[in-house]
Amino acid sequence: MLIYNLYVFFKWKKIKMKNNFILRSFIASDIILFCFFILIFRMIQIQLFDSNNYKEAINKQINVERREGGERGNIYDSKGKGLAYSINMYELSVDPKRFIKSLEAPEALKELVNKKYIRDNYRPLLNTINKLGKEERVYKRLNRNIDDVEKKEIEEILEKYNIKGKNIIFLSGRKERRYYKPDQYFFLVGNIGFKKGTEKEGIFGIELFYENYLKGDKISRIIPSIRSLGIGLPTSSARTKVNLDGMNIHLTVDNDLQYILNDEMEKQFKKTNSEEAYAVLMDPNNGKILATSFFRKNKKNVANPIFQSQVEPGSIFKPLVIAAALQEKKIRRNTNFDIGNGTITKYKHTIRESSRSVKGILTTEEILKKSSNVGMVLIGDKFTNEEFDSYLERFGLYDKTGVDYPYEKKPRRESVKRWNGLKKSTMSFGQGIAVTPIQMITAFSAVINGGVMYQPYIVDKITDRDGLVVRRNLPIPKGKIITEAVSKEMRAMMELAVLEGTVKKAHVDDYRIGGKTGTAQYSEHGRYVKHEYLSSVMGFFPVEKPQYILLAMFFKPQGDVLYDKYGGTAAAPVLGEVVKRVTKIKNIYSQKIENIRVQGKRSLRSIENNEELVIMPDLKGLSAREVIEIFKGSDIEVELTGTGVVQSQSVEPQKELVDIKKIKIKLN
Repeated sequence: MLIYNLYVFFKWKKIKMKNNFILRSFIASDIILFCFFILIFRMIQIQLFDSNNYKEAINKQINVERREGGERGNIYDSKGKGLAYSINMYELSVDPKRFIKSLEAPEALKELVNKKYIRDNYRPLLNTINKLGKEERVYKRLNRNIDDVEKKEIEEILEKYNIKGKNIIFLSGRKERRYYKPDQYFFLVGNIGFKKGTEKEGIFGIELFYENYLKGDKISRIIPSIRSLGIGLPTSSARTKVNLDGMNIHLTVDNDLQYILNDEMEKQFKKTNSEEAYAVLMDPNNGKILATSFFRKNKKNVANPIFQSQVEPGSIFKPLVIAAALQEKKIRRNTNFDIGNGTITKYKHTIRESSRSVKGILTTEEILKKSSNVGMVLIGDKFTNEEFDSYLERFGLYDKTGVDYPYEKKPRRESVKRWNGLKKSTMSFGQGIAVTPIQMITAFSAVINGGVMYQPYIVDKITDRDGLVVRRNLPIPKGKIITEAVSKEMRAMMELAVLEGTVKKAHVDDYRIGGKTGTAQYSEHGRYVKHEYLSSVMGFFPVEKPQYILLAMFFKPQGDVLYDKYGGTAAAPVLGEVVKRVTKIKNIYSQKIENIRVQGKRSLRSIENNEELVIMPDLKGLSAREVIEIFKGSDIEVELTGTGVVQSQSVEPQKELVDIKKIKIKLN
């Protein structure tokens, strides 16, 4: 500015002209030059000195922060059946101002109401929309819970009337968590909810335990955009797309087995009028949990007792003590015990048999078969307190199993030094010790599977959205407790308990099942309540190589007579019914197939014996695989329709098969 002023001063000092035109020209040029000088100065100020301030102002105007998050992972059963998944939900709305100007819109609205996409009466709704339209309103909600399938169907209707996106429109969607058959899976799969903040997260069950895998990642991005439209500018730099979705959880649970177990438990729960009923089906050879079931009258309590409640197991505990005694060679299968008249006094306390018929001389096998309490006390006496306590620890009854389920309850261990005189005696028949059902079935599995105890688990693997396995849970052996020989003896003794003992109501013709029932007295505030029990059954099949082990418990079952409350009546039938149905769907053949006859004519397997099948057998109740095996090698064509077991057959039973070329079989 100083240089310019000096320039003007000296310039005008030299000018001597008096011509007005030339003077005015000089003045104008100086003024223009001054303006240019100011403009250049301002540009330098903006570009060099104030550039950061202007850049910040520009960024505030065009940059939009967008928070992006992935979808929550899904939970599947062992066969890929979706048990928990997220779906898109949309809001269907109408613009009344535009609606009243359309001739087709009322017809489209009527069709949507008739097909139940809108749960309102058509005429009152139409009157309301017309009224809002005259008031120039532009929004009226019709339905806020439209899923992807319904959205597609509604769009087809709107396209038919050529009004899609004009007056009846969809607003942006939201994610909702859906659960398959929550009555069956709620206490296992769990659910999500608000714990802290504004994002839903797992609060119960598998949803909680595997929260870190299931939840999607979240990131924040700054994107140059047109703020009013929310559209990214074409000049914005390209960004790498990141997969933010959560992982998928694949359970060990089999939906077919879950349905069977749940169905049979519900029937018996209602029949016995119990306070609670719960069950777990497991593979004893690896610790996989295949199915769980839980019913209770008090709906307010959401704890899962299979993992989170401790109970006195009762007589289902006896096989553990007998297995330990056999392992230590303190007894043999045929060792005799004199239980006298069925009572024994220990430290001024009398222990009695639950049945008056149990008395006299009993072998170890008979003690288990008849569930003798006195006999178990005598077996328990062969252990020192320290030895007995050592086996309780080896069977995992003093610690959590490590199952992948939240809040598993840890047992309380009482030092051997604090045991009173009765402690070991009552624990010998399952009273005076508290365990969780998952602990009990885990320990029992070691008795029948050859002696190895496995850590139970519910989740088989975790995959990303491309199906890549990122984690796999494998069987974890926790220790060898008994030998294969002892385990084999225990299976044989428990098979007798089903054939001749307290587990008779679980017997299924032609299938080898082993098991043990339990009837533990119910205690409240440290005192046993008269005639109230926790009735249970522990069973496994097939005996020669167990594939399934089942624990079913009924809390405070009711009955017309006392016997109806015992494990042999209240719980054992569930085992039998589950075996019948599981063997059908899993094609586990009868171990005594030669006993299945066709009215004394020929065995169903006569073709396999190179004999001619001349009489049509009754196929009802058999599986498709069994039917195929029967007619394998014959000239008869078998046409199977449907799934399940045989419901009907085109050739009646007992009819001669001469000249029969084709048989139609319907499965259901």
